[in-house]
Amino acid sequence: MNLSEDEVKQLERFRFSKKRMISPLSIRLDQLHDERELAIYLQLVQQKIGARNQMVSASIFMKRYSFFIAIVLYAMSVWNKRLSSSFQQIWMETDIESKMWMPTFRFESLTYTTVSENRDKWRTQIIEHLFAGHLALLIEQLRKTTHISPLILWENVSIYIIWLYETLIGENECCDVCQQIYDDFLFVVQKADGKLFGPYSQNPLYRFWKGESRIQRTTCCLFYQTTKQSHCKICPIR
Repeated sequence: MNLSEDEVKQLERFRFSKKRMISPLSIRLDQLHDERELAIYLQLVQQKIGARNQMVSASIFMKRYSFFIAIVLYAMSVWNKRLSSSFQQIWMETDIESKMWMPTFRFESLTYTTVSENRDKWRTQIIEHLFAGHLALLIEQLRKTTHISPLILWENVSIYIIWLYETLIGENECCDVCQQIYDDFLFVVQKADGKLFGPYSQNPLYRFWKGESRIQRTTCCLFYQTTKQSHCKICPIR
């Protein structure tokens, strides 16, 4: 089945887009796993955002990339839908004319499947595919390419996941789906086994969750080392 126009509209808040953009900073997600392709891409990001070095580029890249994670989790938790997430058919698109680097995500296929009879098993499969099968590999490649600490990258992801779920819980507190959203939230940031996120004995997101509505970073995302030269509101060193 295909997403409706209304559903597409809802996903646009997380930078979902159907628009193809011709730009050096537009890239298919599976290409990011290639060492050479990733290094070239990070150089382009560095130039675009005025980053001091590629370590900074890697951190800001992961902050922007986290919206892709939000798109998949939103569909799972709110709609009980698993988006077609073949990484060979999803693009990170950039409007080269824009001064700020705020990429969008274009899915070549707008198809989805619905929850199976066993939702817990279904949810586990989505998380493992998204994190262990993709994000953990990308984080490791970023570490090898730039020598950035994976802790910074995982915290970048965790900030957006926590923001996503706390926003959804607030928006749906009077709806039947609220408990499901909350249960998914706890599963993703706390209860899910570390192996669902890659070669980890513990959930790499759990260390960054400090309780509801208490978002405070433990690592610096290095944003101040871009042309903006400013710290985030929750920066631990500002």
